[in-house]
Amino acid sequence: MPITIGPGFAVGPGFTVTGYNKPLVFAFTAPAAINGSTTPTSMKAVAVNTSGLFVAVGFDGSIAPVYATSANGSTWTTPARMNGSATNANMTSVAVNTSGLFVAVGYDSIGAPVYATSANGSTWTTPARMNGSATNATMTSITVNSSGLFVAVGYDASTAPVYATSANGSTWTTPARMNGSAAVAQMSGVAVNSSGLFVAVGSDSTKSYYATSANGSTWTTPALMNGSTATAYMNAIAVNTSGLFVSVGNDGTNAPLYATSANGSTWTTPALMPGSTSVAMSAVAVNSAGLFVAVGADNSVIPGYATSANGSTWTTPASMGGTSAAALMGGLAVNSSALFVSVGYNFGGSGVPLYAVGSSS
Repeated sequence: MPITIGPGFAVGPGFTVTGYNKPLVFAFTAPAAINGSTTPTSMKAVAVNTSGLFVAVGFDGSIAPVYATSANGSTWTTPARMNGSATNANMTSVAVNTSGLFVAVGYDSIGAPVYATSANGSTWTTPARMNGSATNATMTSITVNSSGLFVAVGYDASTAPVYATSANGSTWTTPARMNGSAAVAQMSGVAVNSSGLFVAVGSDSTKSYYATSANGSTWTTPALMNGSTATAYMNAIAVNTSGLFVSVGNDGTNAPLYATSANGSTWTTPALMPGSTSVAMSAVAVNSAGLFVAVGADNSVIPGYATSANGSTWTTPASMGGTSAAALMGGLAVNSSALFVSVGYNFGGSGVPLYAVGSSS
């Protein structure tokens, strides 16, 4: 008769051990259409509030701003336009504060920075320009600190790094260059640790950059990660409860890269994830236990993911749910139950909005 034993116990002849030290296995489901939608909709980002409500944002085939919501990561509402708006607005990122206010950012048809807000994930304001600015400023990422300060980053028409801040999600500063820098550094990701340190990552035409700010407004000049001039495009960043920042991206062949920093300023040189695969990582998130998960797609646009318990030792990227269907999964969020949810869209085919759910079992 099989028995289950604990540490320190021996098993005699004829006994079988079951259920002991079984390792947890993390895996994603294959991407599926959000609410079965057949309408072309590019979902770009997702955030989750303290109640577990996931909210995804993006744009539809007319480049109008859209959103969809899910209480469990699997059952979604049909993507709908924000406040019914037909205004051109590519919503690229979304964050939520501790009060449950969702704020999405992006850019409009002339590249001017836009934002929209929602107190419940379903009722949105019409996307508006940040501080009325008509200046080109492509806002690519947003985060919020424990005090409710929203900080968005991106780049301007000269691909110089820019940022903007808001204490309420609705009143924004005009996007400005980080430390006045005219250097080419397209900031693509931003995260904030529990001490309020904001860290942004990005790249120029070949190299990886970072910048830091203790208040969201005063930034260091973007600098090379560990001084490296090797080809590295850092696309996203996350930070765990211990303050470890982890950035992910890809090299010139779309092979997956990662880099880590314990303080936001001293970075490891971007290094390849194992397996030498071609999965360019576009998003990263970390759960309360410290598990980092990165998602992206390979050269055939097959969606992939990798995990790390410490930010430095990664699994070999694997296909989501074993799928061979083309899907660009560019958004990722994790709830308090360690459920990771990624969003994106079918690439090169129907263009329908997609989601995938990842968890350990």
